[in-house]
Amino acid sequence: MKEENEENLGCAGSCSACAGCGHDMELPDDFEPVITLTDDKGNDVRFEILDVVVLDNGKEYLILTEAEKESENEDVEVTILEIKQEGIEEVYDTVTDEKVAEEVFNKFVKQQEEGNEEE
Repeated sequence: MKEENEENLGCAGSCSACAGCGHDMELPDDFEPVITLTDDKGNDVRFEILDVVVLDNGKEYLILTEAEKESENEDVEVTILEIKQEGIEEVYDTVTDEKVAEEVFNKFVKQQEEGNEEE
């Protein structure tokens, strides 16, 4: 998927979705962690950034869910994209390795559980 439009305030997850990036930023009251990506067919799809996961190897991943879909059940389908730097641009690459996807997802779940314990 190719990035079409992103509200970027200094880190991949715009800090509000970040799992402790260390940035100390004031976000606007109307800020929504939503990006628009273009799929393989050229369609624009809006995604909500749920979290950013950093593995021990330093690679960063976005955890996204489609912004327009209203889920009637508690299960939410997520998309995992690797964050890569190409020059000064940040690009997102689909994770195709199932072991990596599982490791990222497990860390995402753990971060969510830890976040819920703090509340």
